[in-house]
Amino acid sequence: MELDKTGLNDRAFEAFARTSDREYFYLCNMQTDVSRWSRNAVERFGLPGEYLHAAGAIWEQHIHPDDRPLYVADIEAVFAGRKLRHDLLYRARDRHGDYVTCSCRGVVLKGEGGEPDLFAGMITNHGIVESIDPVTGLYNGYEFLRALRASMRLRRRQLVLLVGVNEFGNVNQIHGYPFGNRLLRAFGERLADEVRGRGMAYRMDGTKFALVVPEADEAQAAELYARVQEIARADLSVDGAFVPLGVSGGAVVVRNFSGDEHAIRSCVVCAVAQSKRVRHGELVFFDNEDEGDSRRNLQLLDAVRTSVARGFAGFSLRYQPIVDARDGSLVGAEALLRWSGEPYGEVLPGRFVPWLEQDPCFYDLGNWIMGRALEDGVRMVRRHPGLRLNVNVSHTQIGRTGFRDAVVGALGRTGFPPENLCIELTERCRAVDRDTLMAEMAFFRARGVKVALDDFGTGAASLNLVRNLPIDLLKIDRSFVSNIRESVADQAIVDAVVGFAGRLGIEVCIEGVEDAGIVEFIAGLPVASHQGFHYARPLDLEHLLAFGD
Repeated sequence: MELDKTGLNDRAFEAFARTSDREYFYLCNMQTDVSRWSRNAVERFGLPGEYLHAAGAIWEQHIHPDDRPLYVADIEAVFAGRKLRHDLLYRARDRHGDYVTCSCRGVVLKGEGGEPDLFAGMITNHGIVESIDPVTGLYNGYEFLRALRASMRLRRRQLVLLVGVNEFGNVNQIHGYPFGNRLLRAFGERLADEVRGRGMAYRMDGTKFALVVPEADEAQAAELYARVQEIARADLSVDGAFVPLGVSGGAVVVRNFSGDEHAIRSCVVCAVAQSKRVRHGELVFFDNEDEGDSRRNLQLLDAVRTSVARGFAGFSLRYQPIVDARDGSLVGAEALLRWSGEPYGEVLPGRFVPWLEQDPCFYDLGNWIMGRALEDGVRMVRRHPGLRLNVNVSHTQIGRTGFRDAVVGALGRTGFPPENLCIELTERCRAVDRDTLMAEMAFFRARGVKVALDDFGTGAASLNLVRNLPIDLLKIDRSFVSNIRESVADQAIVDAVVGFAGRLGIEVCIEGVEDAGIVEFIAGLPVASHQGFHYARPLDLEHLLAFGD
């Protein structure tokens, strides 16, 4: 039987119904009890069709049993004329059988005679993230990924330029958050103007913005970034106040890439980090010396990401011995990640970890490293009871709320003694909020876990980290050791580090001890341990267990 669609075929309904993926409009003729629903609601929840008779009863079957009585009572009150508005929060089952939280608002509209005529409203699916950033009015990072995925299917060359605003927290502290939001909006609008008609602008996480321009090359990327720098430096004002901004930039020109959009995002995020830390805001390209290198590196990163998703296939650990500085006996081992896959063979972490650290999947990989190292560590301490196992931890792991539970869970699951574990932090851990970092490290030290600061001396944050964190061990970076026999400056730096560490009661390990000459030269330094190729290259577990026999 054909449904009576009287009052439901307004073209405005169709227009509004297409404006959002997460908001579903409905319109019900209360005389015929025939409703019209947004097509995206029909698809999301597997409804019988766009036009429904007795839709309330149909929708009721999608609502969680615990929420259903309240829904039924409220709808009955609306149709009985006891109330004119409907406003509920409940869980509804989608076509996959998953329950998502929805808020539903509706209002009764009266006809010419003053009698209830139409019941109109909107259901918001809170399980779907909206595509518009509320602060800037630009499309957000979710829409960026979706648009990038769609354009990559067409195999078109395109520029992805990521711009990060440096030290924006200072703006918020001086002018307040409302002013800061208006400044971000003004900056976003100017960026959108720069690519209007030829590309799109997106608001990404925090104070990052992405510009995607089809068919642009490296030269055009450099020109665009120069213009972005001009805008940030001299062209922004809010409420009559001019506020110059410092920016960092990372870019990749994608050509015939067969991987996914997440790999592209990880590349430009890491490039922005390099621009900020090392290049003082200069634009950093993702290995774009030539088209082939860029594509190969993107394909490598995509392959590594895929391995994470497939149960960490291809990943393995090697262990480099750490020896007593006095007699060369084994006192510890550092867990080092390796990955192997066709057609790449074995790949050292320096080729993929800096990029992968910017990807959400790295948290899962970090947890896998910790778990596998502790499993192997049980055999290590059984053979060498005093051995200390060093495991590197990324700043992206520490910033996650589940990091503590992951480490404590791995310790409990494997039975590895906490006092034999040493967490190694890199200088990039300064990216983590200081109070968070201090709280996390204090948590682990209270449970017997040691804390080491790796690559000490390579960044300006090293001294601040030592001053503010509970550190057990400093590892002097190899860059200060490789030329220590000839460099008076390196000698002075190493002497100073060893001296102040001793006064603070912190152990010192010297990395990069590659030959007997270095061993002889540093023999008089009061340090606890050495690490380097002179003693051993990274070993698999069986060879580590046999080390020194």
